[in-house]
Amino acid sequence: MKYGVVLAGGGVRGACHAGVWKALRDLDVQVSAVAGASIGAVNGAIFAQGDFDKALEMWKSISIGDIVSLPKGVDDKDLFDVKNLSDIARQIYENDGLDMSPLERLLNGIIDEDKLRRSPIDFGAAAFSLTKKKEIYRFKDEIPKGGIVNYIMASACMPGFKTRLFGEDKLIDGGVSDNMPVGMLLDKGICDIITVDVHGVGVVRGFNTAGKNIISVKCDEAQTGIMEFDKNGIERSIAEGYIRCMKAFGRYEGEAYAFSADDHRMARGRYSSDIISGVEAAARVFGIDDMKVYKVEELIRLCVEEYKRCEAQCGSEESENIIEKLIHLDGKGVTVRLVDIIKSGAAGDFLTDKLSVLGANYDAACAMAYFTR
Repeated sequence: MKYGVVLAGGGVRGACHAGVWKALRDLDVQVSAVAGASIGAVNGAIFAQGDFDKALEMWKSISIGDIVSLPKGVDDKDLFDVKNLSDIARQIYENDGLDMSPLERLLNGIIDEDKLRRSPIDFGAAAFSLTKKKEIYRFKDEIPKGGIVNYIMASACMPGFKTRLFGEDKLIDGGVSDNMPVGMLLDKGICDIITVDVHGVGVVRGFNTAGKNIISVKCDEAQTGIMEFDKNGIERSIAEGYIRCMKAFGRYEGEAYAFSADDHRMARGRYSSDIISGVEAAARVFGIDDMKVYKVEELIRLCVEEYKRCEAQCGSEESENIIEKLIHLDGKGVTVRLVDIIKSGAAGDFLTDKLSVLGANYDAACAMAYFTR
């Protein structure tokens, strides 16, 4: 079976695409076509020509200076930071948009048009025509020779950046009208499709899924801003893409955390689903890294260790006003104190009265009460 892959736009969050591609390679998933919008078009072209290492290298080294010519005084970590807005607005007004020539130079050095055209993997991208006031879809065989990079630049041209000419059309970012161009592959008769959502900004159209096999990979925990070039955030985005894809194909299990399917299945033979879910909630409260793959017993051990550390810091003295204190404590304090209440059997009406305040921490506390009993 071969799949079509659709990569949604989302700026720097498109680093998730690289993690998804790594997972597809490890899973030996065969791909027949890639379609994308905005950064999805950029990544899609590199993927279709088969240069995974180039894509990974690009994401690990990329900076804002590789995308846009910066006005003087603009912070080079996050283009859309509030303190940059006045300088950016001035640049847009004075120069009819921000200059993306650095990205064009970068793509000319990475995308090999001849190699892309020879690839057995089809490639297409969505853009929006300001001239015709409608979306434009093109596959590689519909793009004039020598025009691949120009068309990809058009697809990735967010509002506020200089528009691109493609023939007689003035084009901007495809995400304006179709940030997840699934229809491009459906129109080609492709029924097995993997969609990758990177929590970007844009219009996502509905489509008829009847008779279609749509596997959705959702990287919905934004590790960076749309134009925030944080190295650690980009690394985490790549990791998130990999984990979410492995979950989508059933190789990993878990809610907030990831476990191998076999390990998770073994743990379910020992513990209830509520206990395991509670452990994940506790791990969240304790700030344990959720972009790694764990064994269930390993995550339990880490949570118990963190719980005991917090317990030692908080102390265990009684308080006549414990409920009011619970409301004002942070997540870690809430978990520790609630465990004490559950252990003592003195919860009373507290759980029903204050559940809305504590939210998911109740599950976390119950799991910790079990493992520290």
